[in-house]
Amino acid sequence: MSIIAAKHPSNLTKYIRLAAGLFVILIAVSSADAQTLNVRISVISTAPARLRIDAHLPEATKTLSFRNAYAGVLGLGERIESVSGIRDNGSIVSIRNAAPGEFQAAEPFSHFTYEVNLPEPTRQAQMSHVSSLNPERGVLMLADLLPQSTQVSTSFSSAQVNLDVPVGWTIASNLKGTGSQYSTDDPEISVFLIGPTLHEKHQQLAATDLTVVTSGKWPFSDNDVSKIAGRILSEYSRITQFTLKRNAVLMVIPYAGDVGPQSWAAETRGNVVVLLLGRKASRKKVLAQLGIVLSHELFHLWVPNSLKLAGDYDWFFEGFTLYRALRTDLRLGLISFDDYLDTIARVYDSYRSAPEHDQLSLLDASERRWTTSSSLVYDKGMLVAFLFDLSLRKVTNCQDSLDDVYAELFRLPATGQSNANETIIGILNRQGELKTLTRDYVENAAPVDLEPIISAYGIQLQAAAGSTGSKLILDRSAGSSQKKLLACLR
Repeated sequence: MSIIAAKHPSNLTKYIRLAAGLFVILIAVSSADAQTLNVRISVISTAPARLRIDAHLPEATKTLSFRNAYAGVLGLGERIESVSGIRDNGSIVSIRNAAPGEFQAAEPFSHFTYEVNLPEPTRQAQMSHVSSLNPERGVLMLADLLPQSTQVSTSFSSAQVNLDVPVGWTIASNLKGTGSQYSTDDPEISVFLIGPTLHEKHQQLAATDLTVVTSGKWPFSDNDVSKIAGRILSEYSRITQFTLKRNAVLMVIPYAGDVGPQSWAAETRGNVVVLLLGRKASRKKVLAQLGIVLSHELFHLWVPNSLKLAGDYDWFFEGFTLYRALRTDLRLGLISFDDYLDTIARVYDSYRSAPEHDQLSLLDASERRWTTSSSLVYDKGMLVAFLFDLSLRKVTNCQDSLDDVYAELFRLPATGQSNANETIIGILNRQGELKTLTRDYVENAAPVDLEPIISAYGIQLQAAAGSTGSKLILDRSAGSSQKKLLACLR
């Protein structure tokens, strides 16, 4: 070796670098393994609905903490039962239930088992938010099935999952997997759809791969869903000028009961949309409603899920998204311009009927979304987006619109996390004339006033009277400047 080194010093340098590189890789792999929770989830019964979970933590702990509330659904921790630690020799470590979802032991353990009681939520709309299981299908979300914290400095940051389902059932997920084995570096956004009648279709859309999974029988085909979702995804790629970093997954599940598509609930986690939709209607009606729902939910793949922003900014990623989706519906021909105006009028009436409509700013309402102010986040947020869009079009002579705000938002540096409200308000305020909108409605609790802004477009507000709701109508005597602005809004 010394002779070779003497003759070829460059070779020695390469050997040292190669060894050092291998050492770094081994350390990285070892560190990754050390942070991984290994878990087996088994469906032991669908009626009653129960799971058994066998887990190995990367480091021993005395404490387990499970999520007890999410999206207004309370008591999730009460579903965790029969928690036991297991010593290396197979003997049991006693673990006591200190509070709903909170478990403590007298000695450390790393291997433990527990069962999860999964009755369907009392409200069907909650099924898109939390895990549930019945004889027809199951929606399993690692966020409420796995422990959130172990109070150990080296707690797990990833998970290796083995999933055992009943004979004849299949598995779909937003995770990459082989057979029944899956891995995730973000358990919080990991979702499984299981059942005996799953249909899966893949579609390539430019740089984005779309997977559509349907459960049960529907009056439409998988191609119908892929076509609608594909058009919407392409539109949002154009608007944001941003390509999704992960494949998009859409899971479509029947809304329980004999109901039509007007009954629906959805949630977007990471790269997956979980949609519950009523199916008692004609193919045309179900697809029409599906498109309108997806125009909102699919945008969440971008906002907030592709943004590195921190804080409570529901007013923007829910309220503004509602308006952005409405514009998409109009552009793609899913609704007419009259439908567009009627929707704004209905939302205005809903906003006006909320007791706290003139008591909370959008910032305050976002902080209280899951307690008392959820409707305000949606209604006032959507109305402010409408007013901002119209105002921006006017001051730029129809050169810019709310679309440009989103494009600018996605041009921000992708490193680190920024304060969401400061960042978004900063972008909205770049047109100095529009600062009053963010000051009055986002940062303060001024009641929304439509008329001063819509009048420039030749649009009039016909206030609600008795049982008749408000209407936005076009002024037949509108001048040329008003008609010009109206033309760029259509």
